[in-house]
Amino acid sequence: MSRTAGVAKVATVLLGAALIAAACGGDNKGSSSSTTAGGTGTTAAGGAATTGSAKSGGTVTYSLPDNFTSYNNGTAEDNLTSNVYAMNQVIPQVTYFDEKGGVSVNKDLVDVTKTGDNPLTVVYKFNPKAVWEDGSQIGCDDMYLLWVANNGVLKSKDAKGNDITMFPTASTVGFEQISKVDCSADGSTVTYTYSTPFPDWLGLVNIQGFVPAHIVAQKVGLSSAADIRKAYEAKDTATMQKVADFWGTGFKTDKGVDPTVDVSGGPYKIDSYVPDQSLTLVRNPKYWGTPAKADKLVMRIITDDTAAAQALANQEVQVIAPQPDPDLLNQLKGISGVTTSTNAGFTFEHFDMNFQNPVFQDAAVRQAIAYCMPRQDIVDKLIKPMDPNVALLQNRMFEPFQKDFYKDTSGGLYNKVDIAKSKSILEAAGWKLNGNVYEKNGQKLEFKVLHKINARRTSQVQLLQASCGQAGMSILDDGDAKWSTRLGAGQFDAIFFAWQGNPQLTAQIAEYQTPPDKTNLLSNYQYYSNPQVDSLLNQVKTVGDQKAAADLLNQVDTIMWKDMNSIPLYQFPDILSYSNKVNGVVYNPSQQGPTWNDQQWSAA
Repeated sequence: MSRTAGVAKVATVLLGAALIAAACGGDNKGSSSSTTAGGTGTTAAGGAATTGSAKSGGTVTYSLPDNFTSYNNGTAEDNLTSNVYAMNQVIPQVTYFDEKGGVSVNKDLVDVTKTGDNPLTVVYKFNPKAVWEDGSQIGCDDMYLLWVANNGVLKSKDAKGNDITMFPTASTVGFEQISKVDCSADGSTVTYTYSTPFPDWLGLVNIQGFVPAHIVAQKVGLSSAADIRKAYEAKDTATMQKVADFWGTGFKTDKGVDPTVDVSGGPYKIDSYVPDQSLTLVRNPKYWGTPAKADKLVMRIITDDTAAAQALANQEVQVIAPQPDPDLLNQLKGISGVTTSTNAGFTFEHFDMNFQNPVFQDAAVRQAIAYCMPRQDIVDKLIKPMDPNVALLQNRMFEPFQKDFYKDTSGGLYNKVDIAKSKSILEAAGWKLNGNVYEKNGQKLEFKVLHKINARRTSQVQLLQASCGQAGMSILDDGDAKWSTRLGAGQFDAIFFAWQGNPQLTAQIAEYQTPPDKTNLLSNYQYYSNPQVDSLLNQVKTVGDQKAAADLLNQVDTIMWKDMNSIPLYQFPDILSYSNKVNGVVYNPSQQGPTWNDQQWSAA
C-alpha cells in the first residue's frame, strides 16, 4: 500500500522499534501495536471531551476536506485521502492502521496467518457470514481480482503503440511479488504465495483497490466473478482489458453514486451522494459484525478549512480535521464545547518538481530552487506558532518520532537560503539573466506552483516567490480546487502538498520508483527516475530485517538530496476538532485518517 496524497494506506510495526510494518493498519495475532509521537489536546470552555462509552443512534456530521472522487481508491488518479476517509467503513477492511500507528486485522471479516517463510505463504480465512451488501460472498474472487489489478503483469498499448500497464493501479508493491493465488472450494480461504520475502505482508490487503469482483464481472458481461480468473489464466487480453477499464473508471463518482456498483462490505453503506456537496452513509443491514453506532453519518464536502471551522462553531458539523494553520487553530480553541488537539503523525509537507517539464529536467534548476527555498522561514512563520518544537524535516522516508530510523540525510545542504549560491549554480549551467529572470536557449526560468487553496499553502507560495524571485526565477501561484485530480494525472509544474503515510517500510516505493510508463505514474506523479534508487527500493521489498530496510531507505534519501527531486519541509501538526455532541472520536496518525473508526461514532 502506498501513501496517499492528502491534506491532504506479519508483524506490527512499532514506531521507532523493531517490528515490521505494513499497509492499512492492524496487529498480527498477539503482537502489540506501536506508540505514536505525542499530541496535545485542549477542551474549550463549555464542554469536556466525551470519547468513551457511547450510546448508539443519532446522526453525526463530518467535514470531508475534499471531493469523494471514487469508490475505488486504489487507482493512481484516485489514491486520495478524501476517498479513504469516505470509504473506511464501507469497503471491507482486511487490515487497517489503528490509533497507535500499528497494523490491525479486522477479526469480524478475516483471520490472517503466515504459514510459511520459504516461500512466504499467507492464508486469509474469511468469515463465512461475510457478504457484500447484495448478499454475494466476500472472499476468493475479490482477493484474486485485487492481486491481478495490482501485480503489474498485464500490459496493453497506448495510442502510440507503446506498452502500458493495463490496470491503472497506484502501487504494485507487494502484489508483484506474489507468484500465485489459491482458493478453497467454497471461496472462503485464500492463500497468497510469494516468490520473494516481503516485509509488509500483514498489511498488504486493505481497502485500497479492494472492490467487489462480482460487480466488475457483471458490468463487463461475464457470467460470474470466477470468469475473471479464467480469463486471466487463459491470457484472454480482450476480456481482461474490459475488466481493467471498469476497475479503473467504473467506480468514479463524478456523476454520482451507482448503488448497483458501489456496494458495501462494511458497517456502513452509501445512502446518497451529491457531488461537491455531501456523502451520506447509513448502517448496512447486511453487515454480519458489530453494527455501526450512529444511524447516519453525513460527510459534508467542505474544501475550505475556514468554512469547516465555522460550520463546527455553528454546530452544522461535529468533526473536522483541517490542515494546519496557526490562526485557524486559535479560532478552533476558542469554540465553546469543542475539543481540539494537535498531533504528530505520518504526514509531511514537501515541494515536488515534475520531471516531464523541461525546466526541471535541468539538475541545476532543481538545486538552485533548493538553495532559494525559504524552508526555515516557512517553518518559523507558519508551523512554529502551532508547534514550537517543530524543526526542518531532513528526511523523506521517516518522521522524527521514528527514532530508530530517522536520520538527517541532507549533509547540511539547503538548510539556509543562499541566493548567491542559487544564482551561481544557474550561471554555471548556462542560464543568463534577461532582466530579472534567467533564460537558457530561449526558455525562461518560469513555472507554476500547484496547491490546494488554503491560507497556509498560499503563504508558502508567496514566501517562495519572494525568495526565489531574488534568484532570477518567475514563480506563479497555481492554486486550484481540482488540485488532487491534476496531481494524480501529473498535470502540474511544481506542487506543494503532503504525503499522508503509515508505518510500513515499503509505503514510499511507489512514490519514488520509476513508473512503468507516463500513462500510469503509480504514485510517482513527478515522474522521477534514478536507476540506483530503483535498485535500492527493490532491495527494500525483499529484505527481512527492519533495520537493514531502514538503512536502504536512508541511502535512497541521501541520493535524493543530490537529485533534489523533492524538497521536504516539515512534519504536519495534525489538527483534530470535535464537538461534545459526538462520542467515539479518536486521533489516528496514519493515512487511515479521522474516520478510521467512524463506525464507533455516535451522537452524544
